[in-house]
Amino acid sequence: MGPAGDSPNHCANQATRTDASRPARIVPIAIAAGLLMLAAQLVTQAEIAATFGNAARNGGVQNTSAIPVGIILPVRLEDALSVKEAHAGEAIEAGIVQEVPLPDGGKVALKSLVKGTVLAVEKDADGAGTKLTLSFRQIEDRKQTLPVLTSLRAIASYLTVRSAQTPLTGVDAGSPAGWANTVQIGGDIRFGDGGPVRNRAKQKVGKGVLGGVLVHVRANPASGCEGPVNGDDHPQALWVFSADACGIYGLKGVQISHKGNQPPIGEITLHFEKDDMKLASRTGMLLRVVAQP
Repeated sequence: MGPAGDSPNHCANQATRTDASRPARIVPIAIAAGLLMLAAQLVTQAEIAATFGNAARNGGVQNTSAIPVGIILPVRLEDALSVKEAHAGEAIEAGIVQEVPLPDGGKVALKSLVKGTVLAVEKDADGAGTKLTLSFRQIEDRKQTLPVLTSLRAIASYLTVRSAQTPLTGVDAGSPAGWANTVQIGGDIRFGDGGPVRNRAKQKVGKGVLGGVLVHVRANPASGCEGPVNGDDHPQALWVFSADACGIYGLKGVQISHKGNQPPIGEITLHFEKDDMKLASRTGMLLRVVAQP
């Protein structure tokens, strides 16, 4: 006979004790696993909530009750505006093309809309040309609408905008967008995302950022545009325009008859040499807030 510890009865008893002890060990393990899964779900839900919360916060006009006078809004026309078909009361819209930081820490988000109206269509006495008077009076997104009165600082054709977005070395499919050096409308050089922006005198006026530039706005007395307003010289979003960009770029036969920064405040008048002309969709503009209605 073998040792007592090897007897059949002893082995059977040992197996019984071992089997009986397994549930006691398994249950705490299962509870711990369940708690870990619950914690993981809670973390995931918190991350999702934070993500969607941030996404909601990143949309629209944020943390501000009014857009201060002097703020520049870089926009492009959503639809073409035909001189021949234009009529008083016609709605016009321009989309914000670069996030606009505000002095109070708020911002006007990318893709917010600046809404306006055609106020008047007036033919020249000789019938050759036509004046269109426009007014942009609202900034709107899916959450909030803010009233503004704006003047026109600069306007550029779609092709001129495209040229300002084309690298100095030409199109390179292998380079990420925004990294190349480009010439802003008005002559400033943008040295890529994160690089400096320098004016024609090689002075640094700001920096390149994703989708545009943040620069200190400069006066252009020759073309009738002022610099900082009320001493506020914080960097502003000028998209593809230079710090002193002012007037017409690439739009032959178009003149700014009234910018809207003098009475009547907020009324912008453009003169077209011919009535078969139009402002194409994606025409770029710098609108400047001149008053709150």
